[in-house]
Amino acid sequence: MVDEDINFPDVNYGKKNVDKIHDLTIADWSPFFDHDYWEIFIFCMSYAYVKGLKPEKVPGTGTMPAKVFSDETRHLMRALAIDYKNDISVIKNSRDYVTICEQFAYAGFDEVYDRIKNRPSEKSVDSVLFDMINEANKN
Repeated sequence: MVDEDINFPDVNYGKKNVDKIHDLTIADWSPFFDHDYWEIFIFCMSYAYVKGLKPEKVPGTGTMPAKVFSDETRHLMRALAIDYKNDISVIKNSRDYVTICEQFAYAGFDEVYDRIKNRPSEKSVDSVLFDMINEANKN
C-alpha cells in the first residue's frame, strides 16, 4: 500500500448537505435510493467538474470515512485533480487532491439535489441523471 493511500483523509461533503444526502439514499424518488453516500459525492464532483462549475470551499470537517473510497474511486479523484491543476504533482499529498474533489462535489450538490428532487412527475428518476450527464457533456 502506498503512503498516500494510507494517509487518504476522511472526505467532507458539507455539513449543510447531511440531511439531503441521507434523503437521496432512502427516498424511492431518488436514483441514489439504497446507494452509498460516496456514490452521490462522486456523481456531484464529476458533474460539477464537467459542467465547469467553480469549486466552492466546503464548511465543516470530514464526514465520510476514507475506507469507503475504493482504489478505483481514488484514481478518479486523482485524475480530476491532475486535470484541474494541470499538474501531476498535486497527487503527492492526498489532502490536496481530496480538497479539490470536495470543492467540486460541494459546488454541484445543490443543483444535483434540486434537479432530482424537483423532477417533473412524468420523468423517470434515471432519465434525470442521463439528462444531466448529457447536458454536462455538451459543455
